[in-house]
Amino acid sequence: MTRQRPVQDLKDFSAVHEELITAAPDRVLAAFFSPIDLSAWWLTTRSVAVPQPLGVYAVEWEPTSFRDPILGPLGGAFHGTVMEYRANREFFVANAFWLPPEGPPLGPMALQVTCRVEGPGTRVQIRQSGCGMGERWERYYSVIESGWVTSLQSLKAYIETAPKRVVPPATSAVDRKPMARIEELTTTSRAVKHARRRS
Repeated sequence: MTRQRPVQDLKDFSAVHEELITAAPDRVLAAFFSPIDLSAWWLTTRSVAVPQPLGVYAVEWEPTSFRDPILGPLGGAFHGTVMEYRANREFFVANAFWLPPEGPPLGPMALQVTCRVEGPGTRVQIRQSGCGMGERWERYYSVIESGWVTSLQSLKAYIETAPKRVVPPATSAVDRKPMARIEELTTTSRAVKHARRRS
């Protein structure tokens, strides 16, 4: 029979940070879902983020060249499920896990991002929280404390200096038939190759 650890061994962890960005809320929120934006300010190598309830939220980074004494190389992937999405205001990701390049995943966690108008800009707040135990949890939340400060500063610099672009409405930004779209692209590609062979 497997012995379960007592509940009192668990500890609540959270990291809360915010930044004032000179941009509209829709632009700020869109930067958490656009693969181009995510790669620019969060330095992701790949991302799939769907702005709707039950949408996937997954981002990936290259492993770092340095090794943390407890966590090993940083980077890896972070993924969860969008449980709530309110256009121009906030989104909430639940059942999120960090998958490090080495070692077991950490989770589950939650990530909440809220935006509110403040003067000529938007104040964005992130809250990442979880419940766990051990030195790996302690170290992870110690690392992301400074990590989120740097990332939000990078988000601010990126949005305020990048060329202005129109943010499409959330409803039209979601491809509700992604597999059909993939099949369509594949079929088109095959037809083009076939035509080239004939010519």
